[in-house]
Amino acid sequence: MENKIRILLLLCSCLTFNYAYSQQAVKGTVSTSPGTPVIGATVQLKGTGIGTVTGADGSFTINAPQNSTLIISSLGLEKKEVTVKGEVLHVVLQSSTNELDEVVIAGAVFKKQDLTGAISSVSADQIAATPTTDINQAIQGKLTGAYVKSNAQPGSDASIRIRGYNSIEYGTNPIFVVDGVIIDGGFNTLNPDDIASVEVLKDASATAIYGSRGANGVVIVTTKKGKSGVGKITYNTWVGWQTFSNKLNLMNAHDLYNLRVDAYANAYMDKNPTADRQSYINRYLTSDTSIAFAKYEQDTYEQGKSYDWLNAVTRTGIQQNHTLGFSGGGEKGTYYLSLNYTDQKGIIKNSSYKRFGGRLNIDHHVKPWLEIGTNTAFTRTIQDVTDGSVFSVASTANPLLPIDTAGLYYLKWADVISEDQYNPLRSLEIQNNQYSNRILSSSYLNVTPVQNLNIRSTISIDFINQQQYQYTPTTTGQDQRNSYHGSAVQYKAENTNWQWDNTATYTKHFGQQSLTAMIGTSLQENTSNYDQVNAYGFPNDAFAYKYLGGAYSKDKTVLASDFVTTTMMSYFARVQYSYGGKYFATGTVRYDGSSKFGQNHKWGAFPSLALAWDMSQENFMKGINWINQLKWRADYGIAGNQNIPNYAYYSLYRPNYTNGTVTYTSDGRRGNPDLRWERQKQLNFGLDLGVLHNRLTLTFDYFNITNDDLLMDETLTTVSGFTNTVANVGALKNKGIEVNLNYVLVRNKDLQWNFNFNVSSDKNKITKLYGDTKAIYNKGGYTGVDIQRTGNLFLGQSLNTIYALKFDKIAQQSDMAGISDIDFGGRTVHPGDILPVDKNGDKVINDDDRYVVGTTDPKFYGGFGTDVSYKGFGLNLFFTYSYGLKRISGLYEGLISSAGMSAASADMLNRWTPDNTHTNIPRAVYGISRFNPGDTNLGVQDASFLRLSVFTLSYSIPEKTANTIHLDNAKVYLTGSNMLLLTKDKGYDPETGDSYPNSRTITVGLNVTL
Repeated sequence: MENKIRILLLLCSCLTFNYAYSQQAVKGTVSTSPGTPVIGATVQLKGTGIGTVTGADGSFTINAPQNSTLIISSLGLEKKEVTVKGEVLHVVLQSSTNELDEVVIAGAVFKKQDLTGAISSVSADQIAATPTTDINQAIQGKLTGAYVKSNAQPGSDASIRIRGYNSIEYGTNPIFVVDGVIIDGGFNTLNPDDIASVEVLKDASATAIYGSRGANGVVIVTTKKGKSGVGKITYNTWVGWQTFSNKLNLMNAHDLYNLRVDAYANAYMDKNPTADRQSYINRYLTSDTSIAFAKYEQDTYEQGKSYDWLNAVTRTGIQQNHTLGFSGGGEKGTYYLSLNYTDQKGIIKNSSYKRFGGRLNIDHHVKPWLEIGTNTAFTRTIQDVTDGSVFSVASTANPLLPIDTAGLYYLKWADVISEDQYNPLRSLEIQNNQYSNRILSSSYLNVTPVQNLNIRSTISIDFINQQQYQYTPTTTGQDQRNSYHGSAVQYKAENTNWQWDNTATYTKHFGQQSLTAMIGTSLQENTSNYDQVNAYGFPNDAFAYKYLGGAYSKDKTVLASDFVTTTMMSYFARVQYSYGGKYFATGTVRYDGSSKFGQNHKWGAFPSLALAWDMSQENFMKGINWINQLKWRADYGIAGNQNIPNYAYYSLYRPNYTNGTVTYTSDGRRGNPDLRWERQKQLNFGLDLGVLHNRLTLTFDYFNITNDDLLMDETLTTVSGFTNTVANVGALKNKGIEVNLNYVLVRNKDLQWNFNFNVSSDKNKITKLYGDTKAIYNKGGYTGVDIQRTGNLFLGQSLNTIYALKFDKIAQQSDMAGISDIDFGGRTVHPGDILPVDKNGDKVINDDDRYVVGTTDPKFYGGFGTDVSYKGFGLNLFFTYSYGLKRISGLYEGLISSAGMSAASADMLNRWTPDNTHTNIPRAVYGISRFNPGDTNLGVQDASFLRLSVFTLSYSIPEKTANTIHLDNAKVYLTGSNMLLLTKDKGYDPETGDSYPNSRTITVGLNVTL
């Protein structure tokens, strides 16, 4: 036995000697691709516990045998394996794209490539291609399935709709998640320079983890992180000049004068068919005692002048942006700090928007098993909003009226004062100052107690404090009309949304299989409150809204306030499985409880299942080398919606005190304790294709969504004591397709050329209203009971129909006998007037003759663009488009029905006359009741468009040249935004409408890193 032990010890000694003898000291350096040393990088001998870290110069020494493998890693850089060949190694690590490959969903971190659902994304480079103060504009047209409609007003939010409309009345907007924080609105307060990527989750598999909150899609924003290595300082600055992108082609004073003459003469001849037209014009219209024109108008006409009121209230808008960033990190963590200042002066005088912001993102490894971090941002915005009448009135003001700021409260035509048209120069004096302070913060703690298990707890807060101050001076028409003697409004609101997410994620790889299982909880609470004071009657305008105590009309003072709290508790679980990189499955279930429902239906369960198959990884595809990915996807799931008014399950009453008696008054809504979740059943089929070494990639998705138990207002008979109630009464279907194509045309050392294209199409249809109801009409107008053109709901039709009489023709003299027995409802039809279609042939034109003449939904929309770079020079072009939608432009309808007593479109130069009968522009006539373009679809606009959204020329200074001035890189660029618009729309803009002018912007910028 003793001899055996001796032999064993001898063998062990020999093995130890041989192993030690085979080791050698290997020296090396670790750097990034620009040559910057990596401090604190881990160097480990694969398969052993032997390792070291790099020093301040990026160097290391380790004992390792020849042909062994070293694993080199560092936070923010790609891990790399190298084989020991010789005694010296030089290792270059590339920047890690993990922050772009991972996304935080409901507090948990997921690999994007493991997600089996339908997702669209935009990278930081794509966002940076559009220098703008608004992230909405930067992503417009670049995300399949996301229809972004911009707002031209400085500082205003754009609208984003994902996969069309999936609810009739409540909850059509997606939710926004910024670094894990769910925010409601204020997307425009984000600094585009801080954003690393934007993902849109569209189908049930992708959104199911958010349950009811994700029923209408989820927009996930991931902000930038620091990277290990030498610290970086970045500075991005640009300045832009804005002008009108389009001006209406209006009649000048001379043409408008002649139009009015024609309109008066036509009216006279309608009543006196045998009279002498020219004699009437000479004696009553164009003489010094004209009944049609005031003296100032005659003077303007005779002097050959024409006054442009719009020019008097507009200017060249100037905007500037500055972002200073600091980033870096070491072995234990990374940091990113940015400071931002934005200043935008709008095209309309006195309109402006300023934003001051800062962001701090920190990730730190306290222990090998413990990581903590925070993503925190503060933003302050200041917005000055001009009165809405300034642009609308100035753009259609009387060109015969001299511009006057002193004597006019209202504008006029002839000697008729229009109390609906306030002097826009005086309206510029109305103050509407809006302030907002926002803290958006998400802080997490991530624990790895055992291998493969991550426990993450995240606490987030979104706090918004808002103030709005308005003052209408005594010198304005608005004040004169209402006899307020000065009016002030102070509005203050706070909104606090906090959430606590806890998840446990277990990942296991065994052979070719991979399993990730996650369970979690989420608790959200939103509290909001506001108070408002309206005061009237001020001795003078000196203090504006700043001294409400000076208001003397105490009996007119209005007080308002409210406090609301809503909560949601959620439990969720998700399992992801993959085999051999070719078979994938994802199952998700979420259980939500919302305070917006009564006790009977407070909770809802929302499951989903997704399957995917990458056929390119099968053995029978191995010989087809040009196909790199051929991934088929299918998923089905249920989402919910709870975006209804607060306390809709209660009947609410307000106390009133009158003559010593307290009474309680209903707000009109009857509570419904049986309200339940709106359920959205989603089916999605998709394909991800990559060919030619992924130089050409294609993504295709088809979706079919069925919505039951839709939440909407139901009108009640007044006998019930209420006017309406919220009920689960409707059903809606929505289906569509999405295609995204990217192609790398050229990729070599000096020249890179990429092309991308996307198209989306969705179509909704109402399949059920309440009871046997086939139509719900939106009534209003002057009488309160007139059926409006929009807002009506029809079984079997789209949500967003336009309902009007159909234009038949411009009546000719030859038509008079055939229409003589038609009842036009008090209107007359003479040659040159609009003749509508008698739909049912009953010889009466009324609401029964209306048609669905179009929808405001596009048939398809998207964007396409190209990037070309050659030896530092770059060219970027991006177009957005929308096709097949209609738009009502009340502005244009008024302009082509003018009788010269209002602004008129130059199209009326082609109006019907006895000598010009082949036209669709009706004749001019004053004071005669007839059909106007707004009564039929004649004035409905074809709002299809093709827009050159971005045109950028850039130049990046060569790296060697930049280094000589102590810069890592520097780029200068020139960008044109909204440079070209092709459309048939006759209004200001088919996308932003007619309320605030869209602009064309030229921007010059500089981006440097040191």
